[in-house]
Amino acid sequence: MLKFFSSIQTRIFAFFMLLLIAVQAISFALTYFANKRLEQQQLESQLSIAELVFKSEYDNRNYYLTAFAETAAKDFGLKEVFIDDDRRSFLVALNNHRKRINADLAIAVDKQGNIIGQLLTTPDGANKGKVKVGPEQGKQFRTPLATEFEVISPLYSLDNYIYQLRFSPLTSGASNIIGWVGFGFIIGDELAQSISNQTGLNTGFILAKEQQKNQLISLSSNTYSIDANQAIDNFIQHNHLHDDYILWQSALGKVELNGANQAQLHAFMFLSRNDALQSSQEYWFQQLLLLLIILPISLFVAFIIARGVTKPLTLLIKQAKYIAKGNYNSKVEVGNSAEMRELAEEFTVMQQAILSRENKIAFQAYHDPLTNLGNKNELTRITSAWFEAKSPIAICQINIRRMTEINGTLGHVVGDLVIKEVGLRLASFNEIDSICRLNGDEFVVAIEHSDQKKLIQSINHIQKSIEAEYCYQDISLHLQTTIGVSFVHYPSDLETLLRQADTALQHAKKNRLHLQIYHQQIDVNTLDRLQLVNDLKPAIEHDELVLFYQPKLNLKLNKVTHVEALVRWQHPVRGMIPPDSFIPIAEKMGQMNALTRWVIDQALSQYLQWKEQGIELSIAVNISAENLKDDQFCHYVLQAIKDKQVPIDALTLEITEDAVVADPEYAIKQLTELRQQGLTLSIDDYGTGYSSLAQLKQLPVQELKIDKSFVQNLMVNEDDQIIVSSTLQLAHNLGLKVVAEGIEDEGSLKWLTQRGCEMGQGFYLSRPIEAKALTTWLSQSAYS
Repeated sequence: MLKFFSSIQTRIFAFFMLLLIAVQAISFALTYFANKRLEQQQLESQLSIAELVFKSEYDNRNYYLTAFAETAAKDFGLKEVFIDDDRRSFLVALNNHRKRINADLAIAVDKQGNIIGQLLTTPDGANKGKVKVGPEQGKQFRTPLATEFEVISPLYSLDNYIYQLRFSPLTSGASNIIGWVGFGFIIGDELAQSISNQTGLNTGFILAKEQQKNQLISLSSNTYSIDANQAIDNFIQHNHLHDDYILWQSALGKVELNGANQAQLHAFMFLSRNDALQSSQEYWFQQLLLLLIILPISLFVAFIIARGVTKPLTLLIKQAKYIAKGNYNSKVEVGNSAEMRELAEEFTVMQQAILSRENKIAFQAYHDPLTNLGNKNELTRITSAWFEAKSPIAICQINIRRMTEINGTLGHVVGDLVIKEVGLRLASFNEIDSICRLNGDEFVVAIEHSDQKKLIQSINHIQKSIEAEYCYQDISLHLQTTIGVSFVHYPSDLETLLRQADTALQHAKKNRLHLQIYHQQIDVNTLDRLQLVNDLKPAIEHDELVLFYQPKLNLKLNKVTHVEALVRWQHPVRGMIPPDSFIPIAEKMGQMNALTRWVIDQALSQYLQWKEQGIELSIAVNISAENLKDDQFCHYVLQAIKDKQVPIDALTLEITEDAVVADPEYAIKQLTELRQQGLTLSIDDYGTGYSSLAQLKQLPVQELKIDKSFVQNLMVNEDDQIIVSSTLQLAHNLGLKVVAEGIEDEGSLKWLTQRGCEMGQGFYLSRPIEAKALTTWLSQSAYS
């Protein structure tokens, strides 16, 4: 035995055996610690990616709800039924919008904060997916709404469900808010399962209440052990980590429960460390088995094996650290052996999977999912360098017109194809530096330019290209665009340019223009109109309004027996404002009832003043559709006549055809009540509205006014003569008197007299003038 151990061969073998054991022990230790580091990095990377995925999914839902709410708020049809106060039609229109994004909740709030429409779907049970009216329909909305919606929590509790809810204001005109419309998705199992599928972590949502047990509202996994429950509760309440689980949580916001009670909604993700590291542990056991197999064979080539094992491990540790810093583009290479190549390939696959997921998240953050064009984030990124260099910049906001009709007629699939086609056409222009899609039918083009004239030519060329015919299954679609353009004037920023381009675009839409370049006058007009809106109500209260009167000549008696009262606004700063500038504002702002009542009161007072002077003139007052919708209007008119103690024939009410068409049944009911009391009623502007002969026959009126557009050119236009003559014959056959307005010359006056027209008015006789001036005019006129 001594001879055996004393031999050089034995010593060499023993030396290499000891050396191999030592090397293997060192290699084992290095591998163990490297694996532990990789495990920690894997867990941190998985949590980091999971957090990004959750925020992306949650923010995308917020953005999608906000964008769709804004789109729905721009729907003129929705606004129309909202203003008309037809609740059934409004709920149908609101549900149509809800179905487009399969929203779980749709809600509309009027300007006073009342919930005028609330629709929600049943998420489970026998009636799953069915739409029903929400329990808060007709109630006060629990949170005061303003124009700045960022301050409003997107979380909303209703019927034991938590909704992710976003609002957008409904506006009338340039910026008048008439209400809000919002849409929401349930924060529940569907969202939890979607995030869990993307991250591989168990995902859920929990309500944390003060001094109460946490309430679990959703979980992607069917298994929820007591240990996991305790670990999550401690983590949410005290931020205590657990050795057996990897945990993540985020407070999404406070939720109002049962009145004033509030709870904090938390999103959480967890996974047992054993499950998270299963692949790593399997790899570790494979390594251990590999070392045990190689050990007997490595006795003969210990130095080579030791060197071959140590070097790849060192490289592996180095490249693992390199990957941990976020460098995913390099290929992992740790040796030439089959095992090492397999290990390297697994690392490469892992880093490519991480890279692919991060690229997808980054792409979604900067690109539109339908057209793959950039979004506003991409536009901001591209233009930031331009603004820093103070380069000349042009922003073109392009709106595809009639997209609502295309979606409604051919479906949203065709609408999406049209949007894609427009994106492709825009992308074909080399002179465009950046193309982004802002929302449904609007694109933004950013151009770094130096010559505005050439730029406008390029924009016209782009517009012609977009509007070229587009064919879909033998259907020719003629696309039309409206473009608003803004040029940078430093100091400025992207938000300013976008706002200016949008202002130009809205101006172009309003005035039916194809292209509008922003200039300050556009904003000035908007501000002027807004100022008039603010000033109108005080103007009525402070008697800034004044009545002008236009004589109406009795053609049989050749005598002025009637006048028409026409309101004007004597603004203390702007001077005299014509009715065309403020009457539409009064109609939209709900001021028509106050305005009409003021006119009637002033007209009756003027009648009494003239009567004291020996002048007896019946006064005609115009009323609108808003007046006929007022339940108290008839009572007010009759009571005013009674209070002023004037005869019933002292007042004539003139109604436009459009006012009757708005709600024929109710309008006829109102007018019939006035007619039965002996009040004279007249149809104003006859021939320019939408009433039918059958409807005219049903109206309880005694008088018909032919619109001035048919009378002004009566002596030079044979068509007008035919229309007026036939109208006179029709009215007389129906037992109606006729008033012709717009008489501009003596020939028209004689022509109308010869054909039996009862009354006439126009500039030939007199323009509308103030009461004192009319008194003087009567004293000097041959028609007094």
